[in-house]
Amino acid sequence: MIIEAVFVAYIILMIFIGIYEYRKTKGLLDFYLAGKNLGVLVVSFSFFATYFSTAAFLGGGGFGFLAGFQWSAFLIFFHVLFAISAWILIAPPMKKLADKHGALTIPELFKMKYGRIAQVVAALVILFFFQFYMISIYKGAGNLFEVMLNLDYKTGLIITGIVVMLYTAIGGFRAVVMTDLIQGLLILFGGIALFITLMIYLSGPINAINSLQSVDSIINGKDLFEFGKLAPPPIMKAGMVIPFILSLTFAISIAQLASPQLVVRFIAARDDRVIAKGMILTPLIIGLFAICVFSIGPFGWLIIPNYDDPVKYMKNPDLVVPFIAMKLFPIGINALLLTAVIAAAMSTINSLLHVLATSFVRDIVQVGVRISDSLALKLTRLSVFVFALIPLILAIKPPGYIVVIVGLSFSVITAAFLIPLVAALYLEKPAKMPAIASMIVAVVVSIAWYLLYYKTYWIYPVVPGLIASTIAYAVFYGVEAKVVQKVEQV
Repeated sequence: MIIEAVFVAYIILMIFIGIYEYRKTKGLLDFYLAGKNLGVLVVSFSFFATYFSTAAFLGGGGFGFLAGFQWSAFLIFFHVLFAISAWILIAPPMKKLADKHGALTIPELFKMKYGRIAQVVAALVILFFFQFYMISIYKGAGNLFEVMLNLDYKTGLIITGIVVMLYTAIGGFRAVVMTDLIQGLLILFGGIALFITLMIYLSGPINAINSLQSVDSIINGKDLFEFGKLAPPPIMKAGMVIPFILSLTFAISIAQLASPQLVVRFIAARDDRVIAKGMILTPLIIGLFAICVFSIGPFGWLIIPNYDDPVKYMKNPDLVVPFIAMKLFPIGINALLLTAVIAAAMSTINSLLHVLATSFVRDIVQVGVRISDSLALKLTRLSVFVFALIPLILAIKPPGYIVVIVGLSFSVITAAFLIPLVAALYLEKPAKMPAIASMIVAVVVSIAWYLLYYKTYWIYPVVPGLIASTIAYAVFYGVEAKVVQKVEQV
């Protein structure tokens, strides 16, 4: 009863924030970017909360049950590395460029540098692959309701979808970032609290590690500490554990550099001082959360076998973290953790919905049809509901583990956006055709690799996708330069 009461209070608070921010939303700039007036706490925690969804809590934390500490170590390392890189290399020039041109979305930023075709291509990538990514987050929320509230999986999906679509459609980006601030604090507190409680339960980290090395059941505990030893059976059989672990952790983490739902927060920051302070704060909270949550999975071997058959959790490692939480925390505290993990889901879904709706209206509809700002605002709100329902329906029978779905989605999004984005920010004269070609090639190669070669080599599509995108940009850039040179000579 306590868990239900805490969760209901949380839902009421989120909807109240949506209504409150609705009253402060005066037009498109407010709905799209909160008036470009966000301070460092809101920007940093919104970036953090948007990035860490249920995929982080359940997928990132639970997959270590299968893959051991090699998974934890590389995932933590890449998260911190790319968090620092995003705020140092992407944030300052993006803020400057967006303010100069008045861009409200990432595809619109591409239009300023590459033209309308690049804008539409970028928007189409967002419309398709963000929907795919949202399936994984809905799945995580549904799993959580199953384990912690004993609700039907579909019921959990519906509750999550309705709440998020309501406050996002009503309050726009203001509601998104303000709920993110609260959700981010809950997520960070929940991750730290779970890790500390786990270490106390296991009599400290040294005793926990020693006990884990002594495990001898389905797996040998010492294998959890080995590099290249553990992974899902098909990958172990193929002898591709190291490429799989490195490429998947890389795919998930590098998304911080180019994912539109994340980097759009740089544009919404109040000024350069907010960006400068965010360079310090954001990597710190991301690193702290990553260390706590991504280290939990392997320790499940000291808890789960005492209560349940571990084979069940090897088949679905997304259940490991909520199971541990339910066994370690008393009822009042696990209610807060439930809320934290649900907050992780909602804080990512709301941002994805916002980007989907704004890109659809700003970068697809308004490219072809002239409509007033008031009509555009109404259409954007309506689009939030539509784009929330599609992945919700698909999540009823989702494909694969959460972490696998996220890895594929992040691979395509990162491969498509990173090279054109960096070129737009750092090249004095970025070329149109190379940018368009690099996005299209990245998507095609990433999908083709996943369908044809992934289950042979077990290297995630982000690697070949980024390589292909870089080559495509370089080749077309050279060709375009030669054409321009010949025209000038004539």
